[in-house]
Amino acid sequence: LAKRIIPCLDIKDGQTVKGTNFVEPRQAGDPVELARAYSEQGADELFSDITASFEGRKTFTELVKRIAANISIPFTVGGGIHELGDVDSYCMQ
Repeated sequence: LAKRIIPCLDIKDGQTVKGTNFVEPRQAGDPVELARAYSEQGADELFSDITASFEGRKTFTELVKRIAANISIPFTVGGGIHELGDVDSYCMQ
């Protein structure tokens, strides 16, 4: 099987954070810039915002759109989607 590199951006208050098991997160930088760097460095896919469901909030829609506009790899949003209408808010026109 081919190995794939799939980084994940954990988002808190609109910023990328790093922690262990969602405990004691620390600032890790601008999510759009980090996403662009992962894309340019050869990541196969990008996964984002799995903490949204854990935190009981919706995903930051505008941030998702900005990230998607700045990368050229598949992009998966993994949290904060509670109903079908939420998906419509992420569609790029």
